[in-house]
Amino acid sequence: MRMMVGFCPALESLGFNAASLHELAGDASHRRFFRVALTGGGTIVAALYPADQAAQEEQAARDEEVHRWGWDRGLPIPRPLGRAGLVTVSEDLGNEDLDRAAERLGGAVLAPAVEALAAFQRCEFADLPTRPFDAAFFRRELASFEEHALTRSVRAVPEVGAFLDGLAARLASHPYRLLHRDFHFNNLFLCRGAVRAVDFQDMRGGPDTYDLASLLRERGGAAVAGDEAALVERAAERLSWPDGWRLRYLECSAQRGLKVIGTFLRLAAAGRPAYLAWLPVVRARALEALESLGAPGPLCTAVGASAVEGL
Repeated sequence: MRMMVGFCPALESLGFNAASLHELAGDASHRRFFRVALTGGGTIVAALYPADQAAQEEQAARDEEVHRWGWDRGLPIPRPLGRAGLVTVSEDLGNEDLDRAAERLGGAVLAPAVEALAAFQRCEFADLPTRPFDAAFFRRELASFEEHALTRSVRAVPEVGAFLDGLAARLASHPYRLLHRDFHFNNLFLCRGAVRAVDFQDMRGGPDTYDLASLLRERGGAAVAGDEAALVERAAERLSWPDGWRLRYLECSAQRGLKVIGTFLRLAAAGRPAYLAWLPVVRARALEALESLGAPGPLCTAVGASAVEGL
């Protein structure tokens, strides 16, 4: 009831009258998400940004700007319905993310997911409010991995730092497309026969193979990928990737895997241990990519141990 009192003025200012609220599973941010049943029927999804953190209204405004940018360009995302202060409202895509959809459809969910990815990849991003990735950005993304998965002695090995620096630089040299940036099963929903994405507020220009590595090597996607090499081959043709994509896919798999390992361990250390359930599969795929790229032994050993240490 208290949450209703806090939400109602914001929703009413946007023309929505709430009958009830149901809190939904959140993401790795501090936003809270609610399914709102409306008095006249139907539902919407509202996101509440934390009032106790600086610049959150500015963040909500920027996220809404990205949302409307993507919707206006026909991306497969929910329709934006407005913002009032720390509350943003959008279309409700339902409950069937690809984890749930895969329980009845198995690997068949991957084909519509690739079609959703194709919509992102053919969209021009020059005027997107978020700036494209660069090498420094890729390198900063690995800070949590270094802090939570590497011992001080491993961080001090010159070859480890040099490899991570080089990996970030190589990703920045890849052909760029529009990225969702967290294109995994829990951010993808099967809605009226097509896959649509949520948690896209950080989309930006980046390496062409990045989102597919996220789809097939993280969370539920890794469990249903089956013949991953064949899937990537078909996706590369569908998405018209230029030659050299096999190496680029490995490099993105390595960087993204290390970034995600660091994120999961950081969240677990902050009291959110549920993310550790996904750590083993990400660790295994990242280690595979690193070994294929000839990464230093101490780095590979640390990645192999990170799941055990985290659990």
